[in-house]
Amino acid sequence: MNGTTKASLPSNVKVLSHPSIASKLDQLRDQSLSGTPVRSLINELSTIIAIEATREIPPSEKIALIVVLRAGLPMCDPFLDHLPPSTDVAVYHLGLYRERTTLEPVEYYNKLPAQAPVVKHAYVVDPLIATGGTAGATVDILRNWGVEHITFLSILASPQGLAAVANVWPEGVDLVVGHVDETVDEKGYIQPGIGDIGDRLYGTALAKTG
Repeated sequence: MNGTTKASLPSNVKVLSHPSIASKLDQLRDQSLSGTPVRSLINELSTIIAIEATREIPPSEKIALIVVLRAGLPMCDPFLDHLPPSTDVAVYHLGLYRERTTLEPVEYYNKLPAQAPVVKHAYVVDPLIATGGTAGATVDILRNWGVEHITFLSILASPQGLAAVANVWPEGVDLVVGHVDETVDEKGYIQPGIGDIGDRLYGTALAKTG
């Protein structure tokens, strides 16, 4: 983990040791890849993480899957595909983005019902945890919604971001991540990282102006 040991991370963080993760991330770091191979690699990495995160879900438990827009969308199907067939799951979407100047999270879409009286456990999919601001805001939203526990699934994270999210609600959050990179830069991007994964997934980087 480039100088970050698992022992130095919060106790509610689990970094996977699957042998395929490093090689797939190495491919994903190639910024010349077009959207199709990027989406394929995200799907493959999401499948590895989903298998690990869904091992112990009781088949009778009603759960919520929270997809953080837009980058979390490709992680949704791999997660659902590895649930026990009898699992009662509701899928909800949250829209949050990081304001480019302040790096603060901004919520722009939330269709959660008024309360979650029968949903005790929420699983969140979002491929990156950089500064931890957006992920931490997601945790706060779900805690206020009424869930008792959150499992947050990400492909890549920074140590700073993981520490920030883990401490938002230490007793109520577990984080499962594929890999931890060294740090974040002044713009809030993970380094060495995989770039703006939302733009890379949907081919929108060239559409930016200014």
